[in-house]
Amino acid sequence: MPAGQLLIQSEVAADEAIARGASLAHALSPERPVALYATTLTGDALCLGGYQNERQVLGTHERTKPWLRRASGGAAIRVGHGVAYLALALHDRSSLLQCPPGRLLNRNVRGVLTGLRGAGLSINYFGRDFLSLGAEPVSYVAWDLREGGQALLEFFIACSNTWFLPEAEQAYPPRKEPALRGRAPTTIAALRPELDASTLFRAIADGHARGFDVIWSEAALDQPSHEHCTTRIADEALTWSSPREEAIGFVSAGVALDPSGKFTNVRVAGDFFAHRACIATLEKQLCGAHPHVQTVGEAVDAAFARSGYDVEGIRNLSVIRDAILEAAQSCTR
Repeated sequence: MPAGQLLIQSEVAADEAIARGASLAHALSPERPVALYATTLTGDALCLGGYQNERQVLGTHERTKPWLRRASGGAAIRVGHGVAYLALALHDRSSLLQCPPGRLLNRNVRGVLTGLRGAGLSINYFGRDFLSLGAEPVSYVAWDLREGGQALLEFFIACSNTWFLPEAEQAYPPRKEPALRGRAPTTIAALRPELDASTLFRAIADGHARGFDVIWSEAALDQPSHEHCTTRIADEALTWSSPREEAIGFVSAGVALDPSGKFTNVRVAGDFFAHRACIATLEKQLCGAHPHVQTVGEAVDAAFARSGYDVEGIRNLSVIRDAILEAAQSCTR
């Protein structure tokens, strides 16, 4: 029976809520391996995934539109009024039930599904990065895995307003595959307007108690870190490749070379999900090396195909290799 810390608030600014979600891992321990934070959001902003290049997502609006960045990966969404936020933090991927690599969402969305179904909602997870009400996307879900093994799942539930950000409001190239598998997003209010966010939060907490025997205790507020809310990926010193479409969005790379043509900095950006160690390992592998196809390909494989380093949203790692080589070639022009 895992011990869990539960904190439910109402009407919190989006940046404050997301910063608090990212800070949950600091309160976890083997004795108290689960924490759940839930709140309704206020304001109106764009929320970028942890690995997205803000210029490639927002274009000329990057410095004019209000935006923030969450700890988890994935795509850009809209946050604020009408959207509920839920952060589930785990001491490790198997804190609730045994969870092999590559199954983080599949295993750990089950408490949310159990809870919302208990509230009378026909909620489903068909894969990818969203939960569906029936067959229509209603909650965006994203994850983050830290080097120490702590996991964070973030849920953005469309109560009375959708989180979906249309393609026309992003600076990415036109997609070949439609977002959300071509499904139109919906809201809880469209089907069950009497269900408020507080009811949903209590149902989700109960879903974890019934499904995983979590014993909840009320958690105290602490001071969250805002490090992810202000992070910029589009470093002025980096030369970037063009975005390349992948399973759930786009992937690009930014690099810097020294006068001899060796890598001094390498960054991979996009709408994917990855263990935090992937990016750090790749940079360590490539810094000081020349941008040759075999060298880059082997480094990408060593960083992103390593056992236990979850990666989602990328079908073929060659897209990362090719983006790095394109960026390196642009540096020498």
